[in-house]
Amino acid sequence: MVTIIATFLLLSGILATAGQARNNYESIKSISYYILSLGALALSMDYFNTGESANALLPIVFIAVVSLHFFLGEVSKNKTRLWWSLIPILSSSLILFLPNLESISYMGFGIDSSIDLFLIALLSSALPFLTHLAQLGIANLIIRFGSIKWAENEENYLESLVSYAFIGGVAALGSFLLGNLGLLTAGTFYLSASFIARNKVGLQNDILSAASGSIFLLVIVPILLDKGGYKQLDFTRGEVLEGAFVAGFMVVFYELLLNLARHNTGKWKVLLALKAIIIPSIAVILLGFAYTQLERLGGVLALGGIIMGIAILSITFTLFKNNTMIALKLLTVGLSLLIIPYIKPIEQESSIDLAALGIENKEDSSSKKASRNSDNSSKMVNAPKGKAISEALGEWSIDAESSQVSFELGPDDGRTKGAFKMIKGDVAFTPDLEDCAIDVTLPVKSLTTFNSMRDEHLMQSDYFHEEKFPTMTFSAKGFKKDGDGYVLDGTFTMMGKENPLKVTLKLVGVGEKDGNKVAVLWGTSQIDRTDYGMESSTKIGDIVDFTFDVQLNHEF
Repeated sequence: MVTIIATFLLLSGILATAGQARNNYESIKSISYYILSLGALALSMDYFNTGESANALLPIVFIAVVSLHFFLGEVSKNKTRLWWSLIPILSSSLILFLPNLESISYMGFGIDSSIDLFLIALLSSALPFLTHLAQLGIANLIIRFGSIKWAENEENYLESLVSYAFIGGVAALGSFLLGNLGLLTAGTFYLSASFIARNKVGLQNDILSAASGSIFLLVIVPILLDKGGYKQLDFTRGEVLEGAFVAGFMVVFYELLLNLARHNTGKWKVLLALKAIIIPSIAVILLGFAYTQLERLGGVLALGGIIMGIAILSITFTLFKNNTMIALKLLTVGLSLLIIPYIKPIEQESSIDLAALGIENKEDSSSKKASRNSDNSSKMVNAPKGKAISEALGEWSIDAESSQVSFELGPDDGRTKGAFKMIKGDVAFTPDLEDCAIDVTLPVKSLTTFNSMRDEHLMQSDYFHEEKFPTMTFSAKGFKKDGDGYVLDGTFTMMGKENPLKVTLKLVGVGEKDGNKVAVLWGTSQIDRTDYGMESSTKIGDIVDFTFDVQLNHEF
């Protein structure tokens, strides 16, 4: 569904750009914003729940509200009667008649009271009318008490000021009362009101459209982050700021090329319009995929920064340029959603299917380890519950195809993740823990950071020097009981250097595969790579955290 919506938004952005290049902006503006709202509301459906079940009541109602007001706006766009603007205000009362709203949650945030939802809907739908009253009041005060001239341009400034204040206020109030649902509600009823307000309350239609569209962009940002494996947008991170400034580049470049297209004819109009589409698209793609070449550079967070930047910039840009940038918004959102599956952060997952081996997968809530998840923040996650190695006495060999040693390193704002495959080795479990032993070999060539260019560099002499040191090894004899697991004091060898290494080990369980007895081990460890001859680097990180999932085959 996401791919369909993203493609629809992208194609709509291309068509809207073509329409703007032909000076046909007015006829496509409302349709384009209607499409943006439908896309955002459709994407939001996956995040509405009642308990454990999906609940699409509110997004369907919101789609109906926007659709109805879009139709009424088209019918009444040449009418000037002020009473038309009361329709969106009255429609907000529909919220009060929806059943069981208190049981619905959006992105994990519940609705404490339907009154909260109604108040945001009412304020949003009344904003064009309230802005009109503010304009009249300020103009009358200036005329009555001063000699300052109050012209149309000053009214436009006032509209932009109110738009900024409103979006900031709704972001704060909505987050407090309803989380992201507050923004979704505000966007729905504000856009609905802007459809009706055309030519009726003395406001510039473009500023209304840009503001309501910006709210929907803000709605899409957390959805984009969630699809990309992140939970929040940290504005202190470099890739987010990078994205925000790229948004400024895209807005100005896009308008420049479109402006040239409008004033040219023939092939130049077509070429300039194409460039207006292609160059911002290239900027989005390059910044998105920059993450795959270097952590902390581009990726999902940068795309979130771009969309957030366009949301903010478009209101000011509209004030001076009479262009809401709707086509660029559609292009950016659609393209960002399409490339998300290819630039998601690496998530380390076990390659061992415990259920297929007949091993019950439990977690031990009393034994936890600090690890990193895909949003690059520290999180305590449950380790598997360990069993006594007396259940797996005997000689075992490591299954190279199924086993994996995962690792990550680097600062919190950009962890480099990777894994070793094709692990080899032997394990001996005996009744006497002092006689238990393990020998493991990690082929350096099997290392991957999920980036072929970087992996090739790591094989060279300034890192692992794979040609000279093709393997790493770990060996230990004697296990010490530690809760439901064991501690191994062994020796780790890398790049010709040996150092003592402590490993935490758990027996996850014993099962069966193809009629043969198998066992699964889980464990963690940590090294300082500078102890093995590598140069220290705060950017790359010195401390390497290991997590391993090892499948053992019983030796007869």
